[in-house]
Amino acid sequence: MKRKNITLALTLCLSGLYFHNAFAISDAYRAQLENSGCTQVSEANGTCNSEDSNQYDTSDDSSEARHHHHHHRADPDAADDVARGIDRHIAGKYQGRAVDYMEDQGWESLNDERTRWRKAGFIADFDINQNSGQIMGVSVH
Repeated sequence: MKRKNITLALTLCLSGLYFHNAFAISDAYRAQLENSGCTQVSEANGTCNSEDSNQYDTSDDSSEARHHHHHHRADPDAADDVARGIDRHIAGKYQGRAVDYMEDQGWESLNDERTRWRKAGFIADFDINQNSGQIMGVSVH
């Protein structure tokens, strides 16, 4: 009986360590969201633009500041977080279902094949198995 309790306690501790950060976002992406004024809900449903920070919305409205702001590259850690989130929903699905998901999440298609998408300063490209039409994954930059 004592052995079962020890095994159970050890299993719970190890699984707690294993799953502790499974759904965490990177510090860089968290900072980007904090600067944008987005909430978790608005970011998840596609109504916020994490590339637009409050400082640009409220202070310097010069065309030079806006030009610089809208043309910088997304943080690679943030792009990886976005890619993992999309992959969880579309990997292994057929392209039609993946397109439905992207549209539901507020992504804008950038090509006729509907394999390249834009949202909140990120560009997502489908990796499609040409033989089966299934999505193998997505790359985000």
